[in-house]
Amino acid sequence: MGFKRLAVAVLLAVFGAGALPPAAEAAEKVTLTMIAESRDSHLRWQQEMIEAFQAQHPHVEVELVSTAGSGLVDKMRTMLAGGAPLDIGYMDPWLVVEWGKEGILENLQPYIERESLHFAAWPPAFFDLYRVDGGIYALPQDIQISGIFYNKNAYDAAGLAYPTPDWTYDDLFENSRRLTVAGPAGDAVQRYGFRLPGGRNWVPLVWGFGGELVDNWAAPTRFIGNTAEVAAALQYMNDLVASGLVQDRSAPPVIESFMQGLVAMVFTNSIVLGHFHEIEDFAWDVAPLPHGPGGSTPFINAIGWFMFSTSQHKQEAWDLLRFFTTEEALRRRVEIIGNVVPSIAVTQDTWLPHYAAPENRHLLLHNIDMARSPWPISNDLWRVIDEEGSAAIWGEKPVNSALDEMERRVNALLGVN
Repeated sequence: MGFKRLAVAVLLAVFGAGALPPAAEAAEKVTLTMIAESRDSHLRWQQEMIEAFQAQHPHVEVELVSTAGSGLVDKMRTMLAGGAPLDIGYMDPWLVVEWGKEGILENLQPYIERESLHFAAWPPAFFDLYRVDGGIYALPQDIQISGIFYNKNAYDAAGLAYPTPDWTYDDLFENSRRLTVAGPAGDAVQRYGFRLPGGRNWVPLVWGFGGELVDNWAAPTRFIGNTAEVAAALQYMNDLVASGLVQDRSAPPVIESFMQGLVAMVFTNSIVLGHFHEIEDFAWDVAPLPHGPGGSTPFINAIGWFMFSTSQHKQEAWDLLRFFTTEEALRRRVEIIGNVVPSIAVTQDTWLPHYAAPENRHLLLHNIDMARSPWPISNDLWRVIDEEGSAAIWGEKPVNSALDEMERRVNALLGVN
C-alpha cells in the first residue's frame, strides 16, 4: 500500500468511517466544486483530505479547480460571473470581509455555533479575522503569528542578552544600535540591527504605543489615528531610519536578508520557519513583539476557507470544511505543511514538537488570545494608510503632516465630512 493510501486509511480509522447508514448509502450523488491550493505541499494535504472525505461520504465527489494562469481572485470572480458551480474557495481576510458584506459568501456563524465542541480549542481572535455585521464568513487554514526573529550569533558577538517576553521598544532600539556593524572604512554597513516591518506589519507597533488608526478594522466608519500615540509610533520608526540602524527599502526581501546575515533582527511571522530552518551559518531564535506604552499585542493573519452563498450543496460543503478542520486533519496538515494551525491543542501537541528550532518557538503563542489583525480592512483604505504612514516612517514627510493627510484621505474614502 502506497504512503498516500496508507495515510488515508489511517485517517478513516481515526475518523471512524465505518459502515454508512442506509440513508447515506442511498443518498443522491453530489458534486462539490472547490478551488485548488496552488502550493505543492498545501495541494498534497488538500487532495489527501478529499480522498479520505470521499471514502467516508461516497455520495459526494469533490472537484478541484486550478487557478493556474488566471490568479486566485480573478478565477473565482470569473466563475461566479459566468454562473459556474462553485462551492468552496479561499483568500485573505480583506476579501472575505468584502465578499461577506456583498452577500457573496455564506455566513458560517450558525454552523460554527452548532459545533461549539469542535472549535473549542480555537481562540475567538482567529474567527475575528472574518467577522463582520454579526457574521463569520470563513475558517482559517493556517495561523501566521508575528514575532521578532533574531540572529543569536550577532547577539553573542555584541555581548547582548537575548530578548525576553517582557522586552521593550527601547530595548529593541538599543539592541539595533549595538547589532549594527559598519564596514572597515566606517562608511558602509555590513549588517543592520533591524529591518522595519513592511506592508500591514507596522500596525502592531502603533498598537504597542497605545495608538489606533480606524474605529473598526473590518467595517471602519472613521479615521481615529491623528493622535499623539500614533505620531509617537511613526516617529519611533523614523528615528530608527534616521539613525541608520535599519535596512532601506531597496534591500533584499526579509527572508533573504535575514538568512544572508545582512540584518540581525526581523519583524515577520511564523510562515518564514520553513525557510529559516535551512540556515546553517548561525543560530537563531524568536521573541514576542516588544512592549510599548500601550503594551504588546500579538499580530495574526490567516487565509480563510469560505463557502459561497450560491452553493447548491451547503450541508455537504460544510461537512467538507468541518472534515478539514478536525484535529486529526490539522495534525496531518502540520506533518505535511508545517505551519501553525488554528487549534491551539494541535499546535501545542503536534506543531511545537514538530520542530527543533527555534528554541523559543512556544513564545509565538504568548498572549495569543489577545491577538489582533489589520488584514480585514479593504485594500483601498489600506493603500492610503500605508502610503502616508510609509512617507512618515522613511522621512519623506513630517509625521504630523502625514497623519493630517492620512486622516483626510481615509475619511474621504469613508464618506466622512
